[in-house]
Amino acid sequence: MNFSDAEGFGWGHLDDGTYANPVLAGDYSDPDVIRVGSDYWMITSTFQYSPGMAVLHSKDLVSWRHVGACVPDMTVLGQAYRWDRMERYNVGIYAGSLRYHAGQYWVHFTTLDEGIFVTTAEHPTGPWSPLHRLTDQTGWDDPCPLWDDDGRAWLVASSPGRDHWFTYAMPMSFDGLSIDLDARQAVNPWHSSEGNKIYRVDGKYYLLHNEVRGDGNRVLCVMRSDSMIGPWEKRLLLQGTGPDREREPNQGALVDHADGTWSLVTHHGRGGYAEGRPVSVLPVRWEEGWPIVDSMRWRAEPPVRTAAATEQSLHDDFDRAVLDPQWEWNHEPRPGSWHLSNGLVLRSSRALSDDDLRATPSMLTRRILGTSGSTATVRVHTEAFTDGQSAGFGILCHSSSAITITKEAGRFVLATVGNNSASGPAISSGPLWLRLTIDDSTYLTYAFSLDGQTFEPVGNTDTVSWASYRGARIMLFCTAAADDAGTARFDAFRYRVNNRTRIPSLNEESAH
Repeated sequence: MNFSDAEGFGWGHLDDGTYANPVLAGDYSDPDVIRVGSDYWMITSTFQYSPGMAVLHSKDLVSWRHVGACVPDMTVLGQAYRWDRMERYNVGIYAGSLRYHAGQYWVHFTTLDEGIFVTTAEHPTGPWSPLHRLTDQTGWDDPCPLWDDDGRAWLVASSPGRDHWFTYAMPMSFDGLSIDLDARQAVNPWHSSEGNKIYRVDGKYYLLHNEVRGDGNRVLCVMRSDSMIGPWEKRLLLQGTGPDREREPNQGALVDHADGTWSLVTHHGRGGYAEGRPVSVLPVRWEEGWPIVDSMRWRAEPPVRTAAATEQSLHDDFDRAVLDPQWEWNHEPRPGSWHLSNGLVLRSSRALSDDDLRATPSMLTRRILGTSGSTATVRVHTEAFTDGQSAGFGILCHSSSAITITKEAGRFVLATVGNNSASGPAISSGPLWLRLTIDDSTYLTYAFSLDGQTFEPVGNTDTVSWASYRGARIMLFCTAAADDAGTARFDAFRYRVNNRTRIPSLNEESAH
């Protein structure tokens, strides 16, 4: 299902042949995008979620589909990602770079606490090689490699000083597996230079990055030099203006097309929005050796015309041999706590805290897409429940909440849990359908059904919100006082998204 298939949906491809930004209306922060032949590939940061560093594919830069991830097991980064610790909120896998070199795809990324890593694959869908650590020095951010024509190679990355983030260039071995930190040179001695992407175009070097200016606004800049060791010139590439600073586009990638044109792929915002940092695509032109982006545009002609638009499903019956890569675990799940068999089967896991839903191990999540009038529904089979066991369906965010089913004395008791917990009715038998709805004001309500058709409300909760530098997510979980005390089986997940925000006409955009 394409985004445009949903009634009133105003993102991605539109029926008149244009497209509307954002093209990915969820938390797809820190994107890097490359073209190889007629295929476009994207990576996006995943922080503590597993598998780590999501990979997406497109044929036109507008419609995208999840195809895999680079780090299948987050515990290779450290024990803090384990299900029995869950200590990597707000950190983990930050912005990375995706490059195609010497017949391989390369992803370099950092975690603030574990160092700089690289992994490679013959195809972006994987398998990806075991992580190789270039350095265990902490605090590095947003790396990107460049293999030069002269046989040398470089890595650019940001590192903090006392009150700043500078972008440095450092020599890298040509095999991409080692760096010389001692030989690093500051490319951009600006106090908040990050989001680095390095390119060589027509013999010149270009550094794309973002900066936080004095008014707190994040701006997208580009630097140019005839040499990696400088001197470098700098220009502002894009700055959000007007109401809400046009959602502040500020970090991403320059992408070339087969016809010689270019685009900018950028995420929006410094944070704070319930849906996270969505991604837009903007046209780029070149003048006197500089890339130019005239302004933020919410509607445009697609950069590529193709009949093979990539499709992303909004529904899941959990009937495949593997999980759809749109789903990611909150931290690494407990081994043996889940499997796929006529649906998704979650074995109960003991919560690390009774007062915080975020401390629930083996919690499966997926990004919300926008916040205006979206509805998600899932069916829960209860035949393998044990007394005291609960299954939940909700939203992981600052004020996390869920609708739950708990078996008590042979009956199934419904409730909502979170800041505004409320009791619901008791049902004699399942299965039960659980539903969450996010309205135009990002207010969240829950309901249940015995037949999947007629739904009855249960309680209410706070608004959907941003948390730990991530957008809100839909979550599924199963808990009890002990691990493996019982199981819940989920299937028939349905997700309806809607955006009733008016999309300007193409003529209005051209005038803007």
